[in-house]
Amino acid sequence: MMMLIWGFILLLAVAVIFLVWFQFKQQGESTGDIEYQQHLEQKVVHLEENLKKTLEIMQDLAKKMHVQQEVIDKTVKRTHQLELQNAELVSLLSKSVEQTNR
Repeated sequence: MMMLIWGFILLLAVAVIFLVWFQFKQQGESTGDIEYQQHLEQKVVHLEENLKKTLEIMQDLAKKMHVQQEVIDKTVKRTHQLELQNAELVSLLSKSVEQTNR
């Protein structure tokens, strides 16, 4: 009878050790999951920062292109004015040459 009680106690001890080991194993896995989730969150934050920097660069480029377009428009306008002045000068010169030829 005593042997049966000691066998039962040993069986309970083994069961308790198994349950404790199983609990630690599950906690280890959940810790791994938490670490993986934190890693993913850090990666998302890093990607968001990169996206923000990229958008800032694109906005700066858009502003510079807008300024360049304004400069080009002004240059085209001035060139057109110079062409008109040149045409007027050619017209005046041709009239002047005609008058001196007479």
